[in-house]
Amino acid sequence: MDQEKKSIEETRIQLSAPSLGPSYVPVEPNISALYFEDERSRLFKRVWLQVGRVEAIPNPGNYFVSQLEVLGASVFVTRGRDGVLRAFHNLCRHRGNRLVKQAEGSAKAFSCGFHGWTYNSEGALVTIPLEREFRGCDKAELGLIPLALDVWEGFIFVHLNIEPEESLRDYLRPVAGLLDGFPFVEMELSGWWSARLASNWKTFQDAFIEAYHVLAVHRRSIPDFRLDPIVPSAQPLGRHCKLTYYQNMHHEPKPAEALAFKLGSSAFLNIDNTNDLKTRQWPSLNFERRDNWVFDEFVIFPNFHLFLGDGWMLCHEFWPVTVDHTDWHVKYYQQRTTSPAVRIAQEYSKVAMRDAIREDLSTIENTHAAQRSGVMPFMTLSSSLESLIVHHHGVVADYVGTRPTRVEP
Repeated sequence: MDQEKKSIEETRIQLSAPSLGPSYVPVEPNISALYFEDERSRLFKRVWLQVGRVEAIPNPGNYFVSQLEVLGASVFVTRGRDGVLRAFHNLCRHRGNRLVKQAEGSAKAFSCGFHGWTYNSEGALVTIPLEREFRGCDKAELGLIPLALDVWEGFIFVHLNIEPEESLRDYLRPVAGLLDGFPFVEMELSGWWSARLASNWKTFQDAFIEAYHVLAVHRRSIPDFRLDPIVPSAQPLGRHCKLTYYQNMHHEPKPAEALAFKLGSSAFLNIDNTNDLKTRQWPSLNFERRDNWVFDEFVIFPNFHLFLGDGWMLCHEFWPVTVDHTDWHVKYYQQRTTSPAVRIAQEYSKVAMRDAIREDLSTIENTHAAQRSGVMPFMTLSSSLESLIVHHHGVVADYVGTRPTRVEP
């Protein structure tokens, strides 16, 4: 932990150096179908992907399905009778029919609706109707096709390769070391939203790894930011990265917001939070120990964003469908409470979060449509305000193997 904290501090100091001028990031990877196919095969098939949390399937037989269209796959995660979590491709070994059709549920066994081949919750094939007509078939060799699965702090990750090149722990470094032991288990799901947008997955994510857009996009929900913009701290963390956000100390809450702040110290955007909240005290959050800290955002490569604030967390997933479409899922968690007053504050926070997210979505499709025109060869980005966009596109290019040596205006 100490070494990882030192590394982050060194990175922060480097990013505080005077700007070397704008960065130019090519647009072609956002609109090229050929590049997207390379992302499928060279990136998404080689990395760990976050698909959910363990609380979603607490009991034997519980399951949920994830449609990983970027891999051309449907997978489901289930808890076996032995309590072990497993991930399988969602297809029957007979003729490939989709096995599990419900998005989530509980089942003692999984039976194919085509011919009735049935599998237990550990993935073993247990029943073949008219089995005598399949002489020579060995049921032991025809179990469900597994994916690699591992869990970090309650987050479930899968890997297409049953024997990945690196462990989940190694893949997540240094984020794993920074957040080991964080009180995720004290959070409960409060709200969730999803949509399919006509946008490339990178263009979509770009809007969530910088705060420069707050000036215009959130001028209604966070108007004080325009009076005194505060640049967040940006920190590359290997293939991952992190942003630390701050709020104006002179923020004047609206009446409903002021009531929420009074009732619950963990209300969204409240900077007058009590210091006894575990999130505020966590060493890797609010690294500079500023009084106006609001939240930290960890971007876990390639498509999972984890926002952590006082008593809440927000999980964004950006799933590529095609070069021009992305499935987006977001889940909002809040700290468990039995206090009615705090619950009122949390409900206000949930609505405030929803409205801010709606504002975030307002530019995504227009940006992608404009880039598709092909008239703009590159994006001109601030080396301080938008450094992590440059970082993320660079890591993608490293996996694909097409990082440009230099992009000039």
